[in-house]
Amino acid sequence: MRKSWFWLVALACGAAAVTACDDQGTIQLPFQDGGPGGDSSVDFDGPTPFDAGMFVDSAAPPDAGGDADAGVAPPSRLLLSYNGAASSELVAFGMQSKAVDGRMTYGDYLGTAYVGSTAPWLLEQSTDIVARLDAQQPWVVDSSWNVAMNDLTDAGYAEPYSDPQAVIVGAGTKAYVLRYDRNLVAVIDTSVVADGGVPVGSIDLSGEVQAAGDGYVQPVAGVYVAAQQRVYILLANINRNDLVDNFSVLLCESTTPTIVAIDTTSNTLVDLNGSALGDGWPLGGYSPIQGAALAYDATTGPSGRLLVLEAGCNETDSDGGVGALVKREVESVDLSTGMAAELLDLTSQPFPAGLIYIDAHHAFVQFYPTPANSWDPTTTTLGAAIPNAPGSFVYDGAGNLLGVNANYAADGGFEGYGVVSVALDGGAVTTLGTNPFTLTNGFVGGVALWPAP
Repeated sequence: MRKSWFWLVALACGAAAVTACDDQGTIQLPFQDGGPGGDSSVDFDGPTPFDAGMFVDSAAPPDAGGDADAGVAPPSRLLLSYNGAASSELVAFGMQSKAVDGRMTYGDYLGTAYVGSTAPWLLEQSTDIVARLDAQQPWVVDSSWNVAMNDLTDAGYAEPYSDPQAVIVGAGTKAYVLRYDRNLVAVIDTSVVADGGVPVGSIDLSGEVQAAGDGYVQPVAGVYVAAQQRVYILLANINRNDLVDNFSVLLCESTTPTIVAIDTTSNTLVDLNGSALGDGWPLGGYSPIQGAALAYDATTGPSGRLLVLEAGCNETDSDGGVGALVKREVESVDLSTGMAAELLDLTSQPFPAGLIYIDAHHAFVQFYPTPANSWDPTTTTLGAAIPNAPGSFVYDGAGNLLGVNANYAADGGFEGYGVVSVALDGGAVTTLGTNPFTLTNGFVGGVALWPAP
């Protein structure tokens, strides 16, 4: 689930972690200011007796660096993120040790792990840092870059931080950092060992801004397709000023999400749509989920397709009030033609929280408060609810969901978190550990599995 947006209705839910409990077009509430400050110092602990994201750049080549012992497979670990009031915590929970193998805290109240092909990353989102983690000890920073750049403008809805969403590794040593609150994609050189290094270039997306938007294109996710030497990026293009009902409902605008592509051989945008406005392909849904909205399916069509998860929006009623929820769906985008089509209508479902693609016939769609449903991407019908699915999870590639659950006493009191494994066949729950976090009064910022299955 997305990290840098609080859910407005969290207190009404009574949850210790800040999560969502809407049933219509409620979206995550953006911060109107920079939030708590803090430096970017990092503390490291060794193994302790304590016990989602789900963000993987598909089809990517190996990341440069980050592997402390080349040729030695890193141990399997869950990378658990927890965002507190003024600092955050990254916990590496060992699947073999059934314990916290290491942890780090850092001075940013927004952050999460992002898993690449041979290196995990830490996104420090309100301090504009992307840090490559050591492959063998993913609680140790191997190299870091400051991606704040100098492109904050007065063009509408501005934030004081760039909010990095993903590090998409392309061919060679180039990587592309998607920044939700800016219109430039930062390009970094992953062959460099840096401490707060700076981007070596950028790609301007301001030409994709739409007139009815808020001045920003809001890149939410991307994938690298090696066969085409392209990075495909999903732009939300919502208007964050169109929030009503105490900032809890997003109204529909005439804007549309779009898919744009970067040619990684030249670091330039590809003109996907010919004579049409902008360079991207328009989609039919609205408000793609941040971080976990995009998947690449190489099995369908000559060039494959993209799957896009969208939360939808509410129409404006005839009397000016909140109307019906529309455009909540999964879309399929053919990479040969650019044609987008609704694949899965989710209008009757709770708020979608993420899409996990496994293979041609297996995927998961996450919701709140119902955790997840299975789905065959070759069909237009959502599958059954997954029994006992964790609140935040990843798939382990071996028939289990791995994640964390909030635990409550009989009287409703919060009792901490459990690290669990849930078998897809039958829903049996195995508790792997308890209370992995040391920070309190925050929320789970993400769950990732390193190495990715």
